[in-house]
Amino acid sequence: MGAHEPPTNRSFYLSVAASTLRFAIIVALVVGGIVLINQAFPTQGGGTAPIDGGAAPTTTTTTPASPTETPEETTPSPTVVGVRIAVFNGAGVTGLAGDVTNQLTEEFGYVAIEPADAPSPVAVTTIYYRRNRDRIEAEYLANNFFRRLDDVRITKLEAGADIDPDVQLAIYLGNDYAALRG
Repeated sequence: MGAHEPPTNRSFYLSVAASTLRFAIIVALVVGGIVLINQAFPTQGGGTAPIDGGAAPTTTTTTPASPTETPEETTPSPTVVGVRIAVFNGAGVTGLAGDVTNQLTEEFGYVAIEPADAPSPVAVTTIYYRRNRDRIEAEYLANNFFRRLDDVRITKLEAGADIDPDVQLAIYLGNDYAALRG
């Protein structure tokens, strides 16, 4: 009794198995954490793809808030000043995108890239936002600048769209906006 016995192969293998199991659990937790973080904070990939290619975009119709409504406390307020925009003329009216770009930069403080023509005609004015956090900016723009339009679409910009990656909001002016301006 009380004498120490030399270690056996059994205790060595048991120790190796326990260490391996601990390592596998740690690896599984790290991989699970990375997947969870990637789902919570998606990133936009590079590349180019047309806006109107692929699946139909999700659209939201905005209606101006009545003066008696109060915004929810949890709704983040838009930044507006310094938000990078691109304005595209989809109505075929000469100078329309330039005029809107000037108004948005002077009245609201947006930072705009050079206005351009849309690749194809646009029936309904559409505001595309790049990241989920930019949606509030798009809604603010629809409710304040385009408030006289009956239907402004707000849609997430497809990954890889052929628009400057620094642009947060891409505004495609439609025939509806041109008709409203007369």
